[in-house]
Amino acid sequence: MNRLAAFTLLFTLLFSATACMQHEIHQGNVLKDESIWLIEEGDSKFRVESLLGSPAIKDVLHPNRVTYVEDHRNSDTDPDKLRRIDITYDDALRVKKIEHFGFEQN
Repeated sequence: MNRLAAFTLLFTLLFSATACMQHEIHQGNVLKDESIWLIEEGDSKFRVESLLGSPAIKDVLHPNRVTYVEDHRNSDTDPDKLRRIDITYDDALRVKKIEHFGFEQN
């Protein structure tokens, strides 16, 4: 019975310690600063997806528009970061319009 009590106490201590820890949360795309500013009007959809990956949101009602979203939360070091890029393609699947939200241009 003594072993059971010791095991229960150890189990409780281990799980209570991990419950207090804040974990880093990263959702959506990983948008690297060196890649986002390489995209220009006239670039192909293939080039954009090579640099940024697959978009987080593909709008069914607007098939020529995609959205890349990055939501990064790390309470230990950085403030919360919410960034977004909206890209509109023309009929030839070339970048027609780029909108950046939450980025600082170098």
